[in-house]
Amino acid sequence: MNAPPPPKASSSHDDSTHLDHYPPASVKVIAETVGIENLSDEVARALAPDVEYRLREVIQDACKFMRHSKRAQLSTEDVNSSLRLRNVESLYGFPAGAGPIAFAEVPGQPGLFYQEQTEIELKDVLASKLPRPPVAVNVVPHWLAVEGVQPLIPENPAPLPTHSLRPDIHDLFRAPVVPAHVGGGGAGPGSVMQAVVAHELSKELQLYFDRITAVIRGAGAGIEAPLLRAALASLATDAGLHQLMPYFVQFVQEEVAKSLKNLARLRALVCTVHSLVSNPAIHAELYLHHLMPSVVTCMVAKRLSASPTEDHWSLRIQAAGTMALVCRKFGGAYPTIQPRITRTLLRAMLDAGKPLPTHFGAISGLSALGPRVVRLLILPNLKQYLEVLEPHMEPPPPLGSSSGGGGGGGGNERTVIDIGGGGGGGGDQPPLTEDDRAKHRAAMQRHVEACKTHDALKQAVGLCLHATLTAPQRAERDRVEPERRAERQRAAAAHAKASSELA
Repeated sequence: MNAPPPPKASSSHDDSTHLDHYPPASVKVIAETVGIENLSDEVARALAPDVEYRLREVIQDACKFMRHSKRAQLSTEDVNSSLRLRNVESLYGFPAGAGPIAFAEVPGQPGLFYQEQTEIELKDVLASKLPRPPVAVNVVPHWLAVEGVQPLIPENPAPLPTHSLRPDIHDLFRAPVVPAHVGGGGAGPGSVMQAVVAHELSKELQLYFDRITAVIRGAGAGIEAPLLRAALASLATDAGLHQLMPYFVQFVQEEVAKSLKNLARLRALVCTVHSLVSNPAIHAELYLHHLMPSVVTCMVAKRLSASPTEDHWSLRIQAAGTMALVCRKFGGAYPTIQPRITRTLLRAMLDAGKPLPTHFGAISGLSALGPRVVRLLILPNLKQYLEVLEPHMEPPPPLGSSSGGGGGGGGNERTVIDIGGGGGGGGDQPPLTEDDRAKHRAAMQRHVEACKTHDALKQAVGLCLHATLTAPQRAERDRVEPERRAERQRAAAAHAKASSELA
């Protein structure tokens, strides 16, 4: 029994299969539009599959652009994007969203349509306003954080509210108030200006700042001495103090200004500056213009203790060491910092109206900067300065003593001051008053200060002379040291080789 013949394909299937292929007739029509007449059928049939392949590629990529744009309808922009992907010029005249194109029927020719086009005057085109150019794609950098603090700029998110900040720390960097005499901009007197940088601290940093400042204010008195040493060690080594650096700088400035008669606290503050500058994880160079005035004040201030008899001399030497550390560490990056400090110290030293403790601090500071500074600044002015210092070097006569030569001494007699104030052979002398005692104490204090200043001057000049005399020896030692090191290395290598051979 024979099998039935296979069923014939429907006409709709034939039509869809026919529409899937690009007809050669369309290739001939396109060829005529570009000026190629009488294109052969064989050439048209050969070009049709390649044109069909290219069209399928463009349409498939256009559909990809449509899906990535989360759309369900294909647009002309998707086709243009697909053409640009293949470096093909985009289609013009049919933008997306332009609406349907109006066609008009040709009179006398039913079924033939054309697109109406209006004539445009060239002068109208030239007189029309140019459209805004599109914004080019570019990269705009901005600061996310400066020293751990987020700047208030539109690119950054809005800062958190400051209600969680402790009141005393919040007031330390509160927003400045416009003075009453400043006008302009519609701001009335007493209005608050918005701070450029918002200082936000975590509760842990607030607690750390509170503990450290409390220990520094206490100056390590009594049982708090180990706490002060631990606090200074923490300031010199901890790496997470960037956000607290402005607060510590402000704290040092205010405490130095308020504690010029509290010697112990000033020592702790100078140690605080030394620790902050020594910390390798903190960019202290950004705050030197705030820190150095406080350090120089602890060197050349007129009064740094409640009593002149306290040892404020060691504080001045300590501040000079901190200043020298700053110049050594940051002098390469900021070459003007040491000349500015030396000018200030030299002016204080040569000013005869300044007190001797100020001269002592200036000499100590110049000496701490090294022998070269002493040779260039102190030695040329040494004779001039000694003429000012020597009158105070002679100690005053003690109370109740006489250095005269009797009645026939002739012109160099001194008044004998009777401590008892009467009686005995000195009953003709006036009694000792409180003013006399005060003058004697002031003269003795000037003598002590002059001696201290003279000792500092001798030490500075001595270190300079020692460095000058030992310079040839140091140069010779530096010259032969590489040879000695090489000789030691060769001896060690020979010893190791001999030991290995014996083993």
